[in-house]
Amino acid sequence: MGIADFDYVFLHQEVKDMRVVEQVQKSLPQNPIKLIQDVSEAMAFVNQSSERQMIQSGKRILLLNNHKGNVIKYCPAKSPGCYKCCNLHTINLMSNCIFNCAYCILQNVLNSPLMQVHCNLDEIFSELDQYDLSLNEPVRICTGEIADSLALEPILHQAKFLVEYFSSKKHLFLELKTKSDQIESLLSVNPQGKTIVSFSINPEHIVKTIEFHTASLDARLNAARKLIDHGYKVAFNLDPVIRYEQWEEHYDGLFQELSHRFKPSEIAFVHVGLLRHTAGLDGLARQRFPGLRLFDEEFVMGPDRKLRYPKPVRESMYEFLYSRLRSWHKSLPFYACTEKADHYQKFFDWVPGNDMDLNRHVLSRMV
Repeated sequence: MGIADFDYVFLHQEVKDMRVVEQVQKSLPQNPIKLIQDVSEAMAFVNQSSERQMIQSGKRILLLNNHKGNVIKYCPAKSPGCYKCCNLHTINLMSNCIFNCAYCILQNVLNSPLMQVHCNLDEIFSELDQYDLSLNEPVRICTGEIADSLALEPILHQAKFLVEYFSSKKHLFLELKTKSDQIESLLSVNPQGKTIVSFSINPEHIVKTIEFHTASLDARLNAARKLIDHGYKVAFNLDPVIRYEQWEEHYDGLFQELSHRFKPSEIAFVHVGLLRHTAGLDGLARQRFPGLRLFDEEFVMGPDRKLRYPKPVRESMYEFLYSRLRSWHKSLPFYACTEKADHYQKFFDWVPGNDMDLNRHVLSRMV
């Protein structure tokens, strides 16, 4: 699916802040925007003959509406107290994703298949203003947990509005998380050191066989270089790291590629996470992607009700990954997503006392 391949574009009558709407009108002149009073009017155009059809047809329907409820939330990966978390906060400016990553948890957790974009930026910025004033330490605010932060940027220019807004905040840092290379709008604004663009990366073998419709690894890394040269902070998400027959060889090649293209000092941090999934995702993914071998490995249930590789397997994988990161540069900030205190004791010789401890480590190159 290309960025303009929407079958329908709907606008909920509740929307009053028209900045994003006007940008969509300019970007998609071939798609007349239909005004609706209720989301059910858009859902009527979703093919609901099967779960597979519903998910895919929903991605082709763009709904412009308002965000309801609290704007600022903890990252959905924030887990029971046994796991160490990095204090990432989120604002959900979009819901759903035009990409088709076979492992994507959104397939079986979202309550609507529509590609939704929330347009009430004034209300969102007002809540962020108040939150910024309440803080005495830096906090990352990410838009890429239930959507890709930049996949629709040529249509929306939403991220550009965010970069401009965050550039003047005292304690808030914006994190844009993406598997795309849609960065052109960002090159027209100065982030003032307050925006991190974090690229989710995997070996090209994974990109081609599992991360369908996303930008190639080369395109993502080229985009990262352009952003660095323009004054942005860049991070990398090695998540999910996937175990398969040639995984060590392929990830070793990925680290070599990073070391050839970037100086360690240019990277804000690296986030590391191994493949994990919710119960039921494997069956749905196999239905959507016939022949998928991704979930053929052994998985065990964790305290957060997510399935992950058994601990001995995870530790072996982390040992390999961390050795490559430390070979790149011994002081490069990196951390593991949803691992316990004993993990940090074993691999870092340090245990974060709380979320803010790990947050300070992650942002050590930003402040």
